[in-house]
Amino acid sequence: MAKGINQKGKILYLEKILRETSETHPCTMQEIIGRLQENGVSAERKSIYDDMEVLRSFGMDIKFKRGKYTGYYVAGEAVAESVNTSTTEMNGANPEDSAKNRAGAENEGSAFSNEAHKKAKNSWLLPPSDSEEDKPVKLLCRNKKKKEVMAALGNYAQYKEKEEDTFVAAVQVDETSEFYGWLTGMGKDVILMKPKKSVQAYRDYLKGILKEYK
Repeated sequence: MAKGINQKGKILYLEKILRETSETHPCTMQEIIGRLQENGVSAERKSIYDDMEVLRSFGMDIKFKRGKYTGYYVAGEAVAESVNTSTTEMNGANPEDSAKNRAGAENEGSAFSNEAHKKAKNSWLLPPSDSEEDKPVKLLCRNKKKKEVMAALGNYAQYKEKEEDTFVAAVQVDETSEFYGWLTGMGKDVILMKPKKSVQAYRDYLKGILKEYK
């Protein structure tokens, strides 16, 4: 992808876009890409995910939600900003105190809080996507591997108990050799079920390895 004229300021433009969001006014990935392009910045989804991780590491509580309002937003940003600005103007409070109040207004219980991201160990894990094209992989797992699976996927995945001593983990991943390596290491206890194109890609990966041993 060709770089835009303001490429060096990409992460700053991204921060500005996210600061203008709220839980009821989130921004989809496509909207973020569009807003960046309006500012002369070209970006792909993966690079935006990486920049979001950098912003999270500096304390920006970026979350994702599905439902009536789907997209990315900064927790407590809009409400806290409005309330604290009004309070500061009326009481003459120190702006630094106002900033602390905004930080305290963030929702710490989200599955995609800063702490959850810090606990993630694998580079192939991705935040959930709002695009119909980027479907999560679904893994059928045996309960005896629950501890290992949850340690690897953490709060990035959604878990659902199934019958016959199994559960399903749905997670957004970057389908790299590292991910395939982890999956292969889990053997028959973790099976890639969906989507079909991911299953086929994994089969091709395994066939490529087997060819080297003929």
